[in-house]
Amino acid sequence: MKQAVILLGHGSIREHANVEVRGMWQMMKEQLPELNISGAFVEVADPTLEQEIDRLAAEGMERIIIVPMFLTRGQHLSNGIPRILDAMREKHGHIQIDITGHLGLDPLLAEIIKNRLREAGVE
Repeated sequence: MKQAVILLGHGSIREHANVEVRGMWQMMKEQLPELNISGAFVEVADPTLEQEIDRLAAEGMERIIIVPMFLTRGQHLSNGIPRILDAMREKHGHIQIDITGHLGLDPLLAEIIKNRLREAGVE
């Protein structure tokens, strides 16, 4: 089965924020070279989620897995993204489109916060 992963960021009018998100996409490509990993944004920046799904569909993907790079379950995850995915599933009925959980409450994120505190000299 031809499958691809889309790492989904929010998108910002501040391009430096988008550059950081794209940097994470690149890092994941390097760490998981066996996977077809790309990225998209929900709003403001390109490629949009719809554009990226369309591109992958044109490449013959049979399954697309979306990983939302969001800390919380806000408006986008509750309403916007599900509506987009419903429309994309209807448009590309032959493709299985799945979404993972968001980053959320995860012990690994707590470790990152502890690392940042250590970097700041907090003991």
